[in-house]
Amino acid sequence: MVEEFENEKISEVTKILIAFVCVMVVGGIIIATSGVTEEQKASNAVLMQYNNLSRIAQYQCPRVILKHTGEKPYVVKNSDSDKQSYVTLTYKGDNEFSESICTVDRLGKVAKLLIDGKEII
Repeated sequence: MVEEFENEKISEVTKILIAFVCVMVVGGIIIATSGVTEEQKASNAVLMQYNNLSRIAQYQCPRVILKHTGEKPYVVKNSDSDKQSYVTLTYKGDNEFSESICTVDRLGKVAKLLIDGKEII
C-alpha cells in the first residue's frame, strides 16, 4: 500500500511538471509569434525622436533665454512641432520679457529665438 501511494505521488508530480513545461512552451510560442510590426517600429521611432527633441529643447531654450535676458523662464505657454525636425517652445516671462519663442532643430541647436517679437538668433 505504501508503494502504491509513492507511485501515485510521483505520477502527480510528473503530471504537474509536464503541465508546467507545456505552459512555458505555449507561452514562448505566443511571445515569438506576436512580434512588433514594421509600422509599429516606425511609429515608435518617430515618438522617440520627438521625445528626445522635446527634452533637448526644454534644456537648451531656458539657458539661451537666460543668457539674453537675465531671467530664467519657467512657464511654457505653448509648444509646436512637426515631431521630426523641430520643436518650438513659447515661454511666458515675468520681469525682463513678456514672451519668448525658442525653436530647436533636429541637431539639438537653437535655430531661432524671438524675445518680445525681436529676433535674437
